Amino acid sequence: MTFLTIGLSLSPTWVRGQSWRRPDSRVEELFSAGPYVEAAQRAEAACLDFVFKPDALALNTESLAQGPGFSAVDPIVLMTAAAQATEHISVIPTVSSTYSHPYTSARQLQSLDHLSGGRVGWNVVTSLGGQENFPERTPPTDTYANAEDFVAMVEALRRTYPSESLRIDREAGVYADPTMISTASPRGRYRSTGPLTVPAISPRRWPLLHAGASEASALFAASHADAVFAMAASEEDARKQRAGLRERALLSGRTRAPRLLPGLALTLMKDRSSAQELAASARSDAPAHVRHWHIVGNSADAIREIAARASKRVIDGFIALPVGSWESVEIFFDDVVPTLQDMGIARAEYSLPLTLDIDEEPVLRAGNDHEEDI
Repeated sequence: MTFLTIGLSLSPTWVRGQSWRRPDSRVEELFSAGPYVEAAQRAEAACLDFVFKPDALALNTESLAQGPGFSAVDPIVLMTAAAQATEHISVIPTVSSTYSHPYTSARQLQSLDHLSGGRVGWNVVTSLGGQENFPERTPPTDTYANAEDFVAMVEALRRTYPSESLRIDREAGVYADPTMISTASPRGRYRSTGPLTVPAISPRRWPLLHAGASEASALFAASHADAVFAMAASEEDARKQRAGLRERALLSGRTRAPRLLPGLALTLMKDRSSAQELAASARSDAPAHVRHWHIVGNSADAIREIAARASKRVIDGFIALPVGSWESVEIFFDDVVPTLQDMGIARAEYSLPLTLDIDEEPVLRAGNDHEEDI
């Protein structure tokens, strides 16, 4: 059996609903690095493939009195902190193709690639909200056509300052070969030419994650993504989406399909009744969890359901979203992951150098040289 690709969302899902009121919620640390870095370190110790940070570009102030909602620190900043505290695991921030600028995004990601030692990926989304915070930027009429232009422009800018141009020849007094520096051609509404101010760490492309539920989203993912953060609440949902991705990828001319990684909301406690009570309180302001694959129970329940979907090959992995309490995070790492490793479903060690190997089956790993938020 091929190892599942497993990622961990660093969105603070453990404080959803009324869960922030629990003594173990760590809600006071919501805007510090503490719980996120600890979760990233635990994910690396468990040999997970990546951590990633979803994002929202607007704050719903009406619901803020009852809970933090989508209050969160910036994904690039958070992933920089996570990268500095880890050595092997991939770090994947979210980038809005609707409102971000290709030059800024390429420069930030290129910088994060250096600071992480070549472990960066990116989650490209088309934003549904936040236009009020970017009044000078008119949303594109076709958000996915614009997303294609955005991705192409970021990739072109990434290559303007290649790693091969660096000579660092002290004796000759030559730092770099300026003739190897290039500019990017305009694309769509973007006119940035570069070059970037930071060189590429290598010629490889950054692994691309995408999330969305529309047909346009599926077509974009099939053409450009390495993995899809999917809402697949049922086994049948996962089967249909995985098959659809593979079919669209083939039609687009790709020889490899993106991996289907459903979001897996995990409300875990030592006993099922406590988990059910916790889920009820955590779900109150988070209807998106209903659309995700949601396991409520103990570690044995989670292990059984994950193993069942893996054996039927309806998923290529999942992105864990511990919900309701910090205890869900601890049970996932203390009980669920070790058992999946013992079963041969999850990898138990990193293979260096890390690579994205999707030649046979559609895995998001650091060191790829190929190719919304809850």
